[in-house]
Formats: sequence, C-alpha cells, structure tokens
Amino acid sequence: MSNNHIPPLPYDASALPRERVRHYIPVTDQEVRGMCAAVGAAGLDDLFDHIPPDCRIVPPLALPEELPYDALYEHMVAQSGKNRLPGVSFVGDALPHYAVHDLVPFVAGLRELLTAYTPYQPERSQGTLMTQWLYQSCLVALTEFEAINASQYDRATALVEALHTAARLSRHKRTHFLLAGSLFPQDVEVVQTLLQDTLLTFDVVPIDAANGTVALAALEAQAAACGDRLAGIVFPQVGSLGCLEDVDRLTDLAHAQGAKAVVVIDPMLLATGGLKPPGRFGREGQGADLLVGEGQPLAIAPHFGGPGLGIFGVRFNRTHKQDIRSAPGRFVGSGVDSEGRAAKLLVLSTREQHIRREKATSNICTNQGFVTTLAAAAILGRGERGMQASCARGYEMAHLAARTLTRFSGVELAFPQTPFWNTLTVTVPGSSAALIEAARQRGVHLGVDVSARLPDSTGNHLQLSCSDVHTPADIERLSVCLTDLIGAPATEAVPPGAVEANVPASLRRQAPAQLPDWDAGALRTFFAALSEQNISPDLTCYPLGSCTMKYNPYLHEAVANLPGFAELHPEAPVADIQGTLEVLYQIQEYFKAMTGLAAVTTQPVAGAQGELVGLKLFQAYHRSRGETERDMVLIPHSAHGTNPATATMAGFETVHRGSDVLSGVVEIEAEPNGQMNIEHVRELLARYRGRVAGVMITNPNTSGVFELNFRQVATLVHEDGGLVYMDGANMNAIAGWVDLGALGVDAVHNNLHKTWSIPHGGGGPGDAIVAVSERLVPFLPGYQAVKMADGYALERPPQSIGSVHRHFGNMAHKIRAYTYLRALGREGVRRMSAMAVLAARYVHTRLKDHFPTLPEEAADSPRMHEFIITLPPAAFERLEAAGIHRNKAIGLFGKLFLDFGFHAPTVSFPEAEGLMIEPTESYTQAELDRFADAVILMLQLVEAQPTILLTVPHFTPVDKIDDVTANKQLVLSEPLTALPEVSPNRISPAQLATMPLEAIAKAIREASSARLDRHQ
Repeated sequence: MSNNHIPPLPYDASALPRERVRHYIPVTDQEVRGMCAAVGAAGLDDLFDHIPPDCRIVPPLALPEELPYDALYEHMVAQSGKNRLPGVSFVGDALPHYAVHDLVPFVAGLRELLTAYTPYQPERSQGTLMTQWLYQSCLVALTEFEAINASQYDRATALVEALHTAARLSRHKRTHFLLAGSLFPQDVEVVQTLLQDTLLTFDVVPIDAANGTVALAALEAQAAACGDRLAGIVFPQVGSLGCLEDVDRLTDLAHAQGAKAVVVIDPMLLATGGLKPPGRFGREGQGADLLVGEGQPLAIAPHFGGPGLGIFGVRFNRTHKQDIRSAPGRFVGSGVDSEGRAAKLLVLSTREQHIRREKATSNICTNQGFVTTLAAAAILGRGERGMQASCARGYEMAHLAARTLTRFSGVELAFPQTPFWNTLTVTVPGSSAALIEAARQRGVHLGVDVSARLPDSTGNHLQLSCSDVHTPADIERLSVCLTDLIGAPATEAVPPGAVEANVPASLRRQAPAQLPDWDAGALRTFFAALSEQNISPDLTCYPLGSCTMKYNPYLHEAVANLPGFAELHPEAPVADIQGTLEVLYQIQEYFKAMTGLAAVTTQPVAGAQGELVGLKLFQAYHRSRGETERDMVLIPHSAHGTNPATATMAGFETVHRGSDVLSGVVEIEAEPNGQMNIEHVRELLARYRGRVAGVMITNPNTSGVFELNFRQVATLVHEDGGLVYMDGANMNAIAGWVDLGALGVDAVHNNLHKTWSIPHGGGGPGDAIVAVSERLVPFLPGYQAVKMADGYALERPPQSIGSVHRHFGNMAHKIRAYTYLRALGREGVRRMSAMAVLAARYVHTRLKDHFPTLPEEAADSPRMHEFIITLPPAAFERLEAAGIHRNKAIGLFGKLFLDFGFHAPTVSFPEAEGLMIEPTESYTQAELDRFADAVILMLQLVEAQPTILLTVPHFTPVDKIDDVTANKQLVLSEPLTALPEVSPNRISPAQLATMPLEAIAKAIREASSARLDRHQ
C-alpha cells in the first residue's frame, strides 16, 4: 500500500517509551539473564520445567511471524480497506447509528480513564467513578427511572438480567414471561439461549400483521391464562418494524396481572421533544418496573456491533425501596470521605459475584465501564439542545423518507395507520433482498430485509432507519438509487402527514429532560481533570493480582478506530464486510493454535460470559446424549466468584439440606499447598455419580500456582461422563506453552482485556474468546467465520445453542487483540508469557524474605504470573496494639500502595489476609525493583509507625471513604445543574513516580501525624 494512503497516527510514538519496544516488553536481554539468575533459572524455558512435558506445546506455534510496528500499522490499514463502506446507509435495526460527538474521541484518548481498572479502590478511582455517576444521572434524566446501573454487556443480555430480576421481585416465585413479538428477534434469540435449562420460561406473543405491533388481544388472553405464574410482560417502546407500541396499555396490563412491566427503550429517542420516558408509562403515570436498552449509539460508532452498552434501570422510590437489591451489576453511589469531602464509590456490592458467589444476583463482573464514560461525555457534549436536535433529526429524515419512498410505484408503508419515529417498514415490488443487493452495488445500504418477522410476508418487507447522520441529500440519493432500480417516482410531492400516522401526545414526552448545556471547552477541561484522579499502567507497575494490568498499546486504539472498522454496521451485506470477517477467521485459527483445541467462538463479550457459554455448551452436549440428570458443577474453593455465580445463571441452582448439597455448586477442597484435593474430587464424583455436568478450574490458580493434578482431575471427570471447563483468566502465564487439549480441557475462555492487551476502561468493556474440544464444536453459539474460494462467509454450527450477543460481540476489541497477535507473532506469544512469569518470580524473590507467602504450605511451589503475600505476625501484632483489627489490616495496607504511586494489589482474595500481586511483563527491571523496594519500605513504615494505617491514603484526591453510610443512605444520581467540582491530587501519581521512595515515606509520616493531631 502506498504511504499516501496511510493516515498519520494521532500520537507521537517516539515519546512513548513502551510503545515501540519489541512485543511491548521493555526488559533487555541482559536484564533477562540477571532476573533469571536471581530466581534460579538458567533461562526462560526453565520457568515451565515443573509442568508435565506431555502437556506442553512444542514450538513453533502455528502463528505468522511478527510484524514490525510500521508494517503492522500498514497491514491493519489495508485490512480495514477490505471492508466497503457505503455512500449512504439506512441500516439500523438492532443497532442504530448516530453521529459520534466531538468530545468522545478526546475523552477516549485520556489514558488514565481508558486503561484504569474497575474502581474497587475509590480513593484512586474518582475519575472513573464520576464519569459513571454522570452516566447514571443523565440516564435518570432521560428515562425518569430512579436507578440506572453502571451498565450491562448489551441490550440483549440486559434483557436476560431483567427477566431474572423480575422473577426475584415477583410474588409467589413467578417464573413465566410473555415477550412481545415486536422485540428484536436478535434479542429474543439471546433470551432463548440463556434461559434454556433455567427455571425461567417464556412465550412470544406474535405481531399483529395489520399494524406492526404486538397483538394486544392475544397478549391479554395469554396473560389472563397465565394467572399467578406470570412474572412479567416484556415489550419495546419502538418495535423491530419501527412501530410505536401502546406503552401505557401494556404497562397497565402487566400491573393488572400482578406482573412486572419490562420495557426495551432507545435512549436517544427519550430526549426533549421525543418519546415518553418509561418512568411515566401507564394511565396513572406510575411507570414501568424495569427497563433495558442499547446505549452504544449514544457514544460510539457501530464497530460491527460492539462494544455495546446495555442499559439497565430499576425503580428506587417509596413504593419500590428494596427492588434495587435484586438488580444485577454495579451502581455508583455518593458519599463523603473522612474529612467530609464529597466522593463517589461503588455501592450495594454485597449483591455481586465476588462476595455472594452462587447466591449473587448475576455473574457479571466486567461491565461496559468505558463506554458509559463515553456515553456520559457524548450526552453532556450534546447537551439538552443537542440531544433534542439529534432525536428530532431522525424523526424528520424518516418521515421525509416515507414521503419520498411512497412516490414510487409499488412502494407503500407497511403499517400506514401505526405511528413511527425514526424507523419505518415499507413493502416493495418484488424481493426486498434482491433490492438490497442491487442498491449495494450502487453504494447504498438500503436497509434490512424484515420479511421473516411477518408470517404472511411474501419477502417484500424492507426496514429503513434514520438518525442525525442523515440529511435531505441522503434521502435524495435514496430516491436516485430507487429510480435506477424500479423506475421514476411520481412527480407530485407528498405533503407531511399525508401517508404516515402522527405520533399522538400520549406517546410523547411532555416535559423537558433538563439535561445541562455546558461549554465544550469546560467539558474538555473537566474530563481531563477527572482522568488525573486515576492511575494508569502506562505510568508504573499496576500490581492487581488476577487482573493482568499490562500495557495497552496506543497503536491498537488507532487501528480499532480506523473508519473501515469503526463505521461498519453488523447487519451490512456480507460482500461488504470481508475485511472484518477475515479478522474473525484468523482469530479463530490463532486461538486454536495457542490452546490446542478444536474450535473457537468469538461471540462472548467478557470472561464471565465466556464461562456462561462454556456451561451452556456442557448442558447442550449432555442434553444431546439424553443425560439431563446432570445437575452438579464442581468448583474449587479458590475459584473466582464468577464461577459459582455463572453456574447459577446457567441453571445449576444450588439446593441444600442442612450441610448437604442436593444440587448445584459443590466446592472442591484445597490441599494445604493451595492445589485441588484430588481425593475430595474422587469422593464427590462417587457421591454424585452420573450427575456431575462438569468441573470449573482456574489454571494457574489464584495462588499463582499451576494445578499439577489438573489432567488427573480431568480424566476422573471424563470417566464419569462430565466435562472440564478451565477458567482462562490467568492465561498470561501459560499462553503458547501449555497444550490445553492435552491437559483435558473441553472449554476455556481467554480474557482479551487481560492476556491480550485490551484496556480495562475502569470496568470494561472486556471481551472473551472461548475455545472448545471436538465434542462441543457442533454446539457453538453465533456464527463461525469460514474461508471460501471467493472470500469469507458466516456459518451457523449445526446444533448451535443460539446466540449470547445481539450481533458478533465486542468486535472493536477483537480488532485490538488481532493487532496485538500480529505484533507478537509466534515467538512473541511465548515470550509474553515467559516474561510475565519471570517478572512475578523476580518480584516474589525480592519480597519473600520480608513477607510470608500464602498458602504457607506452598511457599516453595513455583509461582507463575502472580503470588500472594501477607504481613508478618509481628506486624499484625503491632497493628492490633495500635487499634487496627486484624481483619482490617490487609485492606488498609493495600491503601498504602496508593500513597507510593501504585494501585493496590488484590486484597483479601483468595486468602483473607493476602495481597495478590501480578506485575506483568510490561515493566523494566528497574521499575520492578522500585516496586519491590517500595513494598518493603511500606512494611518498615508500618512496623515503625503502625498508626499510619489509621489515616491512609494521604495523597489521593479524597481520603478513605465512608462506605457504610453511603450504602445505608443510597444516593444514585443527581440533577445536573453545574459541573461537579474535581478534587485535586494532594500529590499526583506522576509526581510520586519521580520522587525518591524515602521522600515519599517521609511525606507519609508527616501527613499521618498531622491528621492524627487534628483529630485528637
């Protein structure tokens, strides 16, 4: 490709020390030799000597050679160019396409927001927390619901979560739902997939072919017939044919049956001048009970379907005080710190998987955090006037399109008596599919063939969507295209309202949303200031165990946002999406090679959803064999909380009788050395013979130790007819080194936001690739990208479980991961893992003489990518003498890391008194030494002045936050009348990174003493 066609990179790579080093690993060969010597290894291969040789991959990996930096960028630009973007598109359907506001790319480039972890350390995460708070507050204003959570994966999975929530809220344990047939079929398929084998059931009430909305009489009859089984009625505000539903009547119908009203909304259409907010539905204005929607179009381009933004709302008022405690996901609340400063923090965490495990309200761990940040920026950037204008433009263009289209002979509105907003369905002469293809060849994506959604269609129903990206010139181009294809239109113009029904006042918003209109420059300054409240792995070691906070290359962000990738709609014609399909195909091939497994699905959007896919595949496999009695899942005690929560979401409901587990999740005991107790596995398999669906094992485990009994356990489970799931959250330790097929794995997920360099975004979006053994290949979800003689195509596996996402998952993240893999190549994948293991062992070697290692009996076991330490007994004793209870000590010691300019390690998991540290491969030996020196100095500080932990942290924007009061007195949003104040750092992470450690220690001692003096 000519350099004239290569767009310049939007950053100066020469100013970024980690950006252009080979494999993004800055350690020199000389440093590698010195670090290996320090840990007693002759070379990198020795780090894996304890893993059985017959389970190791023999190099070279079946991956291409690595691409140098500039060649990689050229390759990805060329790859994006294989997609063909139309001159104009009217494809929207399940993913509307709106203009991306100018503030969004600015905020997307704020690295401390982009690359930070989930805000579990609120004192060092106020930037992320504030952006998610603003998102919640904006959505509360638009929807008039009192509580909007900090996001789900996408609209379809949010709908599944809403059904589980409605069932928990229902009286008499109701479990049946009625779904309007006017919902997007993509969403209904996800519901069907994820509710299979659970206690929840549903029926779909068909569309009334005369008016394009749900058949109300049939719905009323079915609701009455359900009686007290009915947990909820689910309906869209705007149906999949564009028709507006009678939301008041549907809400009242649900309530009359004692059921929950669950509505699917488009947030852009709720702006001032738009559609009625769901908090006002019903003749009495009481509102719906739960809402879901898709927020991706608020913030970012289509990106072939993702990352999405699942909107989820629940009532939180005098009538519904406790409903929120049954809701899934994260909520950001308002509180104060120990000095009375306003602060934000995560609240209601006791519902979540990392605490409640199999009793959690959901298995969701990573949400779509950074997309919520961008959505907040986009809404505030548009403001009240801009949101109103975008909403109105879609309406105006769709109605202009209706009047234009109906001038053509044989083109009619399919439902002329039913009002629509920005999406319309028409009937066309002949085949709509043929017309779409003919228009594509003329550079127009005409719309979506929706004929299959109407039982009596003759294949001639065409849906078109309009938004603020459209202009009258685009409608004119549509007219010119149709003139070429079906003949000239009638010359007489059609006046407004002549062919389409008006939207009645009862369906419209009656009061302004009251979003603010803030100055664009002030917003940029504000978001930049928020970013400085976070810390980024760009700056320094970010030691969160089991989170793999590695460097996230700038190049990957630039590539993912190339127009050829970003502007591509997931429902575009296959002939125009060849570049992206090739990426999907290559990812499938690469992950097969790196795991030693037979096939891959790229549809899951997070590690927790990858787990859920694995268990749904297990269920499908057993069901195909007639073994429906398999109702048990074995999970080690040290597993991530998502594992047992996922089992519950999949339908493995845990039932106890006393201390006995009758069904569901059973924990595998650990040996004193932290590894699985194989004798306990044998005992459980004997006790539940023929009933175990599978086992879920994290490997390496959360102690950082490779499970040496893994293959033996896999053999035992297979002999009993069960299957083996490996939680791949820690693949950064073994990618390219361990053959998972030889290990006995049937399904494994790879977290793209951990091992494969995707930024964490302050809580997502994540992404996941699930690889499976031969026995599960026929059941894979979604579509496989397949290579044909003339290009790439999509094929559905023969016994597919269905879909777990409305489209193809978080495609932008797969572009990032593919770019990373091409940068690594066959040698780089193995070097990445080996250097991650070496970094962890090196830091552990530096610390183990100062801190006990956990589990104590495994102190000498080889560590992989992470390790757990704890305070020495004498330090605990000194802290207790200073009034700091032992069960608080580790959490407070973790806050001391913030004062030294680091993020805290993972605290109190899986060991209650543990600090789990994962340094990753992204840092030089000098940086690792500084980190280790700092941790040792922290211990010395505490031993000399234990009261320091009474006042930590000292240099963050806020002091320790009062989470107890914030959870008791919940505040989840506020009217946005003025830009919130941004508390400055007392000493910024960038300043701390340049200070001598002893100077930091002195500042800590002085700050702590001063604070204690003030409060005496």
